[in-house]
Amino acid sequence: MKVGIAAVGDVCDIACWSGIPYHFWQSVQSAGFVSQPWRIDLDRLRWPRRYWNGLQCLTGQRGGFQYSNRCLDLLEKQIAGDQWQSEIISFNQHFPRASTVALRGGILNHYLDAPFVALASGRGLDLKLPRKISNCAAALERENYSVSNRIVAMGRWAADVIVSECDVPARKVNVILPGANLVLPEGWKFPQPVGQAGIDRPFTLGFVGKDWQRKGLPLLVKIQSNLAKRGWKSRVLAAGAAPPELKRNEGVEFVGFIDKSLNADRFLQFLTACDVGCLFSDREALGISTLEFLRAGTPVAGFAHEGPADTLPPDAGFRFPLGASAIEIADCFESYLRNEADQERFRENARRWSSLVTWTRCVREFQELWETGGIAKPVQPWKGLAVIEST
Repeated sequence: MKVGIAAVGDVCDIACWSGIPYHFWQSVQSAGFVSQPWRIDLDRLRWPRRYWNGLQCLTGQRGGFQYSNRCLDLLEKQIAGDQWQSEIISFNQHFPRASTVALRGGILNHYLDAPFVALASGRGLDLKLPRKISNCAAALERENYSVSNRIVAMGRWAADVIVSECDVPARKVNVILPGANLVLPEGWKFPQPVGQAGIDRPFTLGFVGKDWQRKGLPLLVKIQSNLAKRGWKSRVLAAGAAPPELKRNEGVEFVGFIDKSLNADRFLQFLTACDVGCLFSDREALGISTLEFLRAGTPVAGFAHEGPADTLPPDAGFRFPLGASAIEIADCFESYLRNEADQERFRENARRWSSLVTWTRCVREFQELWETGGIAKPVQPWKGLAVIEST
């Protein structure tokens, strides 16, 4: 049976859901699956969304169109009849509906960064919806999972919630780390740092993200400031829009938004210009940016909480408990700056992780799961490289 790749949007568009379905589809094709991308035109939902939202306002409620039956009806109508008769892997908790898949002769599977029930309760992200819509969406999620053949989570915390709160048998749930949305050019070599970080040149803390507050940019600025007060050359190098309150901060350099689909080389240069890629989120479903830093051979740091707990390898990353202060984190970084051997070890390990945090490896694990029902040696960054090499 052919494989259908489903998402709320056009799977062939790299802009669809941060490019995750696109990169998965590309790797599925390379691996030899007979794949069929689902191509949803979201522009066709623009006016129905406005009409639906207008009716919602009349009842004193706002938001939630994408979880409504009206939206799901319109999405499913865009899928041709023969596309349903496939082994569908969906990146969405609600689309397509399990009842529709069964009626059309397909098999439903999911690949998710987080279950809806977690998002609706402020875990992973903070998804705020009217109670009625949230309850209906949670019920539909449970119905979909009950019929789904397999549910693959991108992180362990999400898998735990799917089992404990969505009443899914543990035997149906697996964890497969996704890949970094970054393709290294052919013949590319990891650049060697020039000079000693913090002394000869600034110790550069990298940051990627539009949701700068949730992803911890203010904390990162405090960490840099603390290091500077101790006499260390340092800076925060941030990709994304510059918030007014941080734009004029002396220790922060904003490089603006980098479109990875158009400026892949520039994005790679940004990643390798950093000494440590940072993600200090208090809520995060996964954290693709940490995988992108590792793919470029750059060590990482962040709160080992929710999704990032699976993307911060202890041999190439700093794993801080949620709530660690700027002073505590700066203490750790200062110790790192005083030890060149530790820096070299982390860089070397990050480069070894590079070949493991790819979509090619991710799809290879999917193939093994589909063919054998399990994964003998899954890539699990939280266990470190030594575990992978010894298994």
